[in-house]
Amino acid sequence: MKYYVTIAGLILLVTASIGCVHIGKNELKLEEITATVYIDFGNGTVWKFENITTKNSTVYGFLLEAARQGNFTVDTTYYGAWDSVFVNSIAGVKNQAGKYWQYWINGEYGKVGADKQRVNNSDIIEWKFTESQF
Repeated sequence: MKYYVTIAGLILLVTASIGCVHIGKNELKLEEITATVYIDFGNGTVWKFENITTKNSTVYGFLLEAARQGNFTVDTTYYGAWDSVFVNSIAGVKNQAGKYWQYWINGEYGKVGADKQRVNNSDIIEWKFTESQF
């Protein structure tokens, strides 16, 4: 009986280890990433947060870290149908009159939700309050 319990425990341990090591396309790595975040309010005001480091290596994670460092708020809505967050406001500037908070990463318009877009070391993230890109 002891033998079977030991074997079952080893199988469980190996299976759990494989699950922890495997990182699929949409899964996030829990390593520290450093990037730069710009927040462009569309009125000539641009905030820059250089060399932000976080383990939440998504565009949204970097926005939250910039908010923490810059002491400003970020308001979002989670949409279960898309399993993603939508940024409603940054530093009190709310989406309105056809202008929305949208992001670019390394000069390319974001194609997925900010909480799904992974960030690599030295990436440049730009949040812009601007007219819809659609």
